[in-house]
Amino acid sequence: MVKYNIKIIVLTLAFLSVLFASLSITHWGMPEEKQIPYGSREGVRYPESGIGEIGMEIFTTYVFSFEVLALVLTAALVGAIFIARKEAV
Repeated sequence: MVKYNIKIIVLTLAFLSVLFASLSITHWGMPEEKQIPYGSREGVRYPESGIGEIGMEIFTTYVFSFEVLALVLTAALVGAIFIARKEAV
């Protein structure tokens, strides 16, 4: 049976509560008058690849999903390291 250290549990719960609080008070939309000007302007070549549009979508519309994916991948990496490490003799 695995014994959990109470300090680790408290630290984890504190981190998750701060994360949830910061996500809940964040204003996710931008006011209409302060929209980021993205598009073709005179003298500036319009990007042909669409990378800028993808970046704008990821970091504006899908930012919450992006952050959740980052947490899941980090947890998977930590789990893989934990599984792959050698047992102490």
